[in-house]
Amino acid sequence: KNATSSSSTTENMPKSKNNPSEKKTVRGITTRVRTALENTARQLQLSADGLPIASGEKPINVVVAFSGGLDSSVLLYAASQLKGKAYGEITAVHVHHGLSKHANEWAEFCEERAKKYGVRFVLRKVTVPSGGAGFEAEARQLRYSVLEEEAKKAEADAILTAHHLDDQLETFLIQWMRGAGPAGLAAMPPLLRKDGCTIMRPLLGFQRTELERFAEIRGIKWIEDESNEDTKYLRNAIRHNIIPELEKIRPGFKTAAARSVELIAEAAETLRDVAEEDFNQASENDGKYLRIDDFLALPAGRRARVLRLWLDRVGFKPLPRTRLLEIIRQIKETTKQSVCLLFSDGLEIRKYGSRLMVTEHEKPESEAEIVIEWHGEPEIDLPQYNGRLVFTPAEEGFNEGYLKAQPLSIRRRSGGEKIKIHKFRPRKALKMLFQEAGIPEFERKNLPLVWRGKTLIYVAGVGSEVREQVDDDGTPRYRIEFIKNPGLFS
Repeated sequence: KNATSSSSTTENMPKSKNNPSEKKTVRGITTRVRTALENTARQLQLSADGLPIASGEKPINVVVAFSGGLDSSVLLYAASQLKGKAYGEITAVHVHHGLSKHANEWAEFCEERAKKYGVRFVLRKVTVPSGGAGFEAEARQLRYSVLEEEAKKAEADAILTAHHLDDQLETFLIQWMRGAGPAGLAAMPPLLRKDGCTIMRPLLGFQRTELERFAEIRGIKWIEDESNEDTKYLRNAIRHNIIPELEKIRPGFKTAAARSVELIAEAAETLRDVAEEDFNQASENDGKYLRIDDFLALPAGRRARVLRLWLDRVGFKPLPRTRLLEIIRQIKETTKQSVCLLFSDGLEIRKYGSRLMVTEHEKPESEAEIVIEWHGEPEIDLPQYNGRLVFTPAEEGFNEGYLKAQPLSIRRRSGGEKIKIHKFRPRKALKMLFQEAGIPEFERKNLPLVWRGKTLIYVAGVGSEVREQVDDDGTPRYRIEFIKNPGLFS
């Protein structure tokens, strides 16, 4: 977590230890914090499969995400107390967002604390981009990028963050509100190894009130971030409005809720393992292809997980469950030997014979225009466009004589074309009309344009040129429409 806005600092002096009950509390909480940090260091001595990385234990070099708030102040203090024992080089990294008038004060405070604890300090100033995944998500991604960069520079074994039990429950509720599956509901793992980077969260077993008590016992200073009171942010709204109400309804619920999150995490891990096994059985060529028969032989509930895993491996962005299920339906029902099921960001999922594969999506090569002579047929097949032109009698449309007087040509869009489709509106560029019609960009190049000589008279998905329907020669009128063959997006 990172503080993003406050000037006040808090320093708590140790309470009297004369009371036997107080002595027990002091011993208990300090022992638990110390044990948590020691166990973290010990776990970092092990590889992903649980085997020792090297013979004998050695001090672990770590980067600590240090905002100066309560949680990270407790974490940095506790880690510094084990410096030279469980931990070797400790680097406190403070990310300066520049969003608050107090940001410089916080940076100075964090540097002073790091010096007091005898650890290396790094200040990184960043600018949070607007838009995209949203402010909170953008800031979080930026912080982790900075931490990973500094961890590599320091040759650290891991990054330590100060997330605690309350953070875990808030994350669970946020993911639940967003309709997340087991992986999302599992919230934050205590250990995460990804892309060569290890992130550890030693304080996940502690409630915030316990960390406050520890800070009181040890006289730890911290800064209060006033933005944490702003309930326009979802996490703050949950923290201040939802969690207290749940505590009133069921005092002490956090511990029980934490067990539920742990059980969900165990279930999610099991589901990942099953999906991995299914994927290995159904894939070939280093996971590039899925054998359709083996894929469809899986129980229905496991197909979507395998498909999601495969798409992640081959570089597709995550898809909603409804889209995954639709792709599976199309795989089962299509009889075509080769069909594109989905394409996005230059990649396409294609069913080709007995396999599913991902290939680069190539733009159609420029081809000679298709010239047709219409003799009154109700429809003309256009296999190059995976559809057909349909001619329907209508009160408003092109005269039969007009359509038969000279050949019609079919072309793909080349750019810059314009057409007038409304009587009382000016003609517009196709790009604008496609946007108004809600036609995705990747579909536009595969839609046919109908020309009569040098005049564009019809654009699939958009409409007909109204100025070519004004002169009435007395023959019946016909409306032109392009109907795409049935498919995933039809």
